[in-house]
Amino acid sequence: MCGIAGFCLNPKHNNNQVDLASQMLMDIEHRGYHATGAAWINPKTGHRVITKAPVAATKFITTDAGKRICLNAQTAILHTRWATQGDPKVNDNNHPIPRGKIVLTHNGHISNDDQLFKQLKVKRHGQVDSEAVAALIAFTSAPIAEVLSRVQGTAALAWIEQNKGNTLHLARINSSPLWIGQTKTGSLVYGSTEDTIENASIMLDSVLDWAYAAAEGEYFKVKDGKIVEHQNFTPFKQVYANNWRKYSSSNWDDEHEYASSYYDKHLF
Repeated sequence: MCGIAGFCLNPKHNNNQVDLASQMLMDIEHRGYHATGAAWINPKTGHRVITKAPVAATKFITTDAGKRICLNAQTAILHTRWATQGDPKVNDNNHPIPRGKIVLTHNGHISNDDQLFKQLKVKRHGQVDSEAVAALIAFTSAPIAEVLSRVQGTAALAWIEQNKGNTLHLARINSSPLWIGQTKTGSLVYGSTEDTIENASIMLDSVLDWAYAAAEGEYFKVKDGKIVEHQNFTPFKQVYANNWRKYSSSNWDDEHEYASSYYDKHLF
């Protein structure tokens, strides 16, 4: 289990994005304590800004980098990690994950990551399974619905693109939750929990016009705080029961604790 959250603001908003991002990270901290991260597009240069560290959100937001997260950003993606593959002490395994021109966050677990890297014929930088999804989206020219259907496992995804600071992409493939909310003042917020988006609307001095729990097999493109594209796709279904040992623990996780947490927190 991990936590994802973020926003795509109405360009007329001048809210404090640092406080907004910090609040959203705190709201999803309980979903992952191994690492915390944020990514956004610098509004002046169009370049990606990524900051992440192998610490819980409570500590992350007090660091020098954490105190400047999402500064002046119109769109941002946030993540708290409960590590299941890839040591969080290696920052390449933590989210957000850059590949090509995109930066991605993922909640869930991908089972065909090795196969995807072989098909793509691109170098793997870390060990985390989520990197395969970032590479797949970055380096595949097929329609997005077709691309997402190739991912095997559980996944709620959010990603942004270089030089597109007003645009956000969201998708729910299988199992992992994704809540989306539209504020009365025209901004879109998302998160792994409903509380996350409700609190975000308060931080934006607004209320939710609507809140929606995305269904499996849904993709959304958001621009300037509004959904501009929606597609349904057929997710790859996979049964995980009796297969947890495939995702072996590392020296930073006790195997028995890992097995229990996998069933408690991933099969929902």
